[in-house]
Amino acid sequence: MHLGSFVHEVLEYLYKEDPNERTQETLKRIAADRWSNHGWAEKVEELSEKLDTIAGFKRIAFESMTNLWDLEDPVITNLEGQEIEVLTSIDGVAMKGYIDRIALDADGSVVISDYKTGKVPNPKYVADDQKWFQLLAYALMLKEAQQKTTSTLELFYLSKKVKHTVMVTQENLDNARQVVVRTRASIDESSTSGQFKCNVTNLCNWCYYKKINVCPAHHGNSGQP
Repeated sequence: MHLGSFVHEVLEYLYKEDPNERTQETLKRIAADRWSNHGWAEKVEELSEKLDTIAGFKRIAFESMTNLWDLEDPVITNLEGQEIEVLTSIDGVAMKGYIDRIALDADGSVVISDYKTGKVPNPKYVADDQKWFQLLAYALMLKEAQQKTTSTLELFYLSKKVKHTVMVTQENLDNARQVVVRTRASIDESSTSGQFKCNVTNLCNWCYYKKINVCPAHHGNSGQP
């Protein structure tokens, strides 16, 4: 999480520079400043568990950032906004999100982009609807809150130099809307019954409750807390 947040923050400040100043030397200067003068050194050094050394963290972060140049030219990339807070309601479900960045295509429609520092999802295990749900939800929110139409979604997998793009259709927007409504209904139902079913995924390996052995899904119980 710290790696992703640090990379996001540095790239945000890179795109605040004048276009001709968006170079890798400028990136290095911004990264050094955010690390030394804005709390990042302390945040990372204070972690009780680290996946790598501090030097390793810096190396992976900088490689992820510079890989951006293999996916687009920052000098000619024009953004309409970054880290945009959107607060609205989708069919009665309160929604809040922060969009990494938006641009406009030739006809004035919105292009929503998101940076990822993790692995590229394996299509065997992650369906397209799941992969794009976050950005489709953002598209729904922009339409509801600001009456803006989104045409394209982009995922930048910076550590792998991979960019995925998908066109927004009414069908995939409707599918995302149904997930939002269905998820809220499921939460309300569980709140009423007091029964919350465990969601067992690969992410369990990073979960604190599994580590301290209080999750029923991992010590032989039925999966109900």
